[in-house]
Amino acid sequence: MPAKSRRRPVATDKRFKKASSRADHGTPERWQHSGKAMQVTEKAGILAVRALEEHVIDVMVLKGVLDKSQSEAAFRLKLDFHRAGLATNTTAHYTPERSKTDFWQGRRDRTDAEEAAYQRWRNAVREMGLELSGAVLATVCHDTTPSYADLPLLQKGLDRLVDWYKLPKEAGGKD
Repeated sequence: MPAKSRRRPVATDKRFKKASSRADHGTPERWQHSGKAMQVTEKAGILAVRALEEHVIDVMVLKGVLDKSQSEAAFRLKLDFHRAGLATNTTAHYTPERSKTDFWQGRRDRTDAEEAAYQRWRNAVREMGLELSGAVLATVCHDTTPSYADLPLLQKGLDRLVDWYKLPKEAGGKD
């Protein structure tokens, strides 16, 4: 009769910890808002790191700071931000064509789809107003964790976006 192998939970298994230290965790920016969990893949001995949350908004929904309708409004705004090409234009221009005027003026032609997304994004920002848009844009579009003082502004701005997008409000939510 073969001797029984001693079984330990994976989290305390020394072999798992040793393999975990060799796993590719990606860049530190990937984990700035998210917890991570090690997941054994189908290939023997290969571990993958899985994010528990994708965006700071997901973390705030899990903690009960924001409700689902506010989250939906935030992601609609972020989608238009990305579709308009504003994310890449905020940091740099990636077009291969350059001229003296293009370099100094920072202009490029938008496609029709980008222009439509930009107009939707701009109208939503205009609807929030100057007071609320700063906290919302920093958190939603630039993925920064809001300060405690900015939380009421963020919630109020997202509530305004819920109304703007005509989204159903969550039952028992903040009104």
